[in-house]
Amino acid sequence: MSCNGILTKSESVCYSCGEKVADGGAHAAKAKSIGFNTLVSIVFYISLAMIGVSIFTSFGPPLSLCVPVTLVLLFVKSSADQQKKNQT
Repeated sequence: MSCNGILTKSESVCYSCGEKVADGGAHAAKAKSIGFNTLVSIVFYISLAMIGVSIFTSFGPPLSLCVPVTLVLLFVKSSADQQKKNQT
């Protein structure tokens, strides 16, 4: 859109200039969000598994490293879930 007008999600034509709006950007953003959400979830669950491994064995990273990484991933996963919920 050339006039930089503000549109709602349901509008397909710009109110000020009458130009039609391409919807391809919204679909691409949704696909990226879904991919990022899946990646964060997988890494989070791997991190949880590594906490279990580090508690019961001496194999893998120390517990003092696994817990903060898992907490950060929990916050990122929560944000990604909220973003996905807001886009639908």
